[in-house]
Amino acid sequence: MLQRFQVKGVFWRRFLRWAVLNVPLWIEPLVMASWSLFFLLWGPGRRGVMRNLTAIKPGSWAVTNFCRTFLVFWNYAWTITDNIRFKELRTLPEWSFNGREHFEPLMHESNGGAIILTAHMGSYDLGAHLFAATTTRKIVMIRAPEVDPETRQYEEAKVGKTADDGLRVGFNTTGDLAFELLAAVQRGELVAIQGDRVTPGIAAAPVTLFGRETKIPSGPFALAMAARVPIHPMFVVRTGLRSYALVSGAPIVVERKGRERDFAPAIDAWLAQLEQVIRDYWFQWFAFEPFFEEPR
Repeated sequence: MLQRFQVKGVFWRRFLRWAVLNVPLWIEPLVMASWSLFFLLWGPGRRGVMRNLTAIKPGSWAVTNFCRTFLVFWNYAWTITDNIRFKELRTLPEWSFNGREHFEPLMHESNGGAIILTAHMGSYDLGAHLFAATTTRKIVMIRAPEVDPETRQYEEAKVGKTADDGLRVGFNTTGDLAFELLAAVQRGELVAIQGDRVTPGIAAAPVTLFGRETKIPSGPFALAMAARVPIHPMFVVRTGLRSYALVSGAPIVVERKGRERDFAPAIDAWLAQLEQVIRDYWFQWFAFEPFFEEPR
């Protein structure tokens, strides 16, 4: 029974949903502050964010990174709340574009399928729903399953109730997922995947991020090569109260030379954009586990 009250338990998701539907807007910041303070007491998550900040902002004092961690949790609370508000009340936030020239080709079905590669940043879910609501293109969004079983059941049930006609949400839990995504891209659909964190059981590529050795998923690059489609780096970041920006980067092409599988150039291009966006929006990179290992 107590498990649902833990940080990754279902109680806090239900609590935010209740607050969105029942709490006056002027009290909302107090709810976000209390939620963020509770997460700040979550030892593993707090330490994970602080360790990541030591790489993103080298030379920072521990007390400074402690305060920055609160800001990360503060933005995390707001993005979840805005996502709930859109799903439950269809309240659209304000939007702006950074790199619109890279985004426009995705709006045209004649350009074929593509992969949207993003990160655990801003509101990944909200961005996918809004994209599906503003275009006739079909999009498949892949999410990692929640760790807590009850939270997983709650989230998957909400996905089924709030699904859009143009958006299909899949969870990275089946071994046939790669074949399903390949078929979707070959049908001309868009596949949105997060490319900054490795979850158990998926293929990974060793890389260097912020000067630290780590790993990122290699699946998106293999999929792009197999389907012969471009990768579009795209990030949805919160810019203010119910206000977001879509940051779109230059497309990445995974080239296949003969029978060789060389993802290195494409991975380097992705890491360059990922590192810059994280550097600019570190307060919205929701990586609560250390992305690098401590040197031995």
